Amino acid sequence: MNCKSQFLMLLSLFWLLLFLNCAAFPDMVTSKERKLYSIPKEKVRFVFTGFYRYEQEQKQIQDTLLKSGFLQDQNSNLELEVILQKKDPVYRYLLIHRLNFVLTFLSGGLVPSHIRTEHTLTFRYTNLGVFVNESVYDIGMDQWRGIPVILLMITHWPNRIYKEQLIDATKLEIKEI
Repeated sequence: MNCKSQFLMLLSLFWLLLFLNCAAFPDMVTSKERKLYSIPKEKVRFVFTGFYRYEQEQKQIQDTLLKSGFLQDQNSNLELEVILQKKDPVYRYLLIHRLNFVLTFLSGGLVPSHIRTEHTLTFRYTNLGVFVNESVYDIGMDQWRGIPVILLMITHWPNRIYKEQLIDATKLEIKEI
């Protein structure tokens, strides 16, 4: 192997180490909405919006709703729309966040980088197209990437944490109904 191919292989390994080892630390699932009406657990039509990359999570939410007593009926007048939306993260100190990313890159992943992800999960109820009620839950987590987080990623894998937060929000919604 020549020097150029060795360098490319080393650079590829660097990027794999830097971006494949990631640990996430979740925020508590919160909601600022208050229930105005009680939604009966009866036959409803489920509509999922924003889950185009999260099919497994959609299935888990649907299973959780069905286990709680809802019955799925595509001809029902009552519709439950579950909406997943990504929010732009707000960094308190944006300059420090950007410097952290550069430092992670220059250190070869020895200094972990921080990434913030935020979503909202909305449960919107309509009856014959008329708005009945809506609940919005905020979901967020802090992700750390870099070589020092390899041990933490076993118990704090971002995909698992994200699924747990979506199910927690769904269970909160079910409790309030």
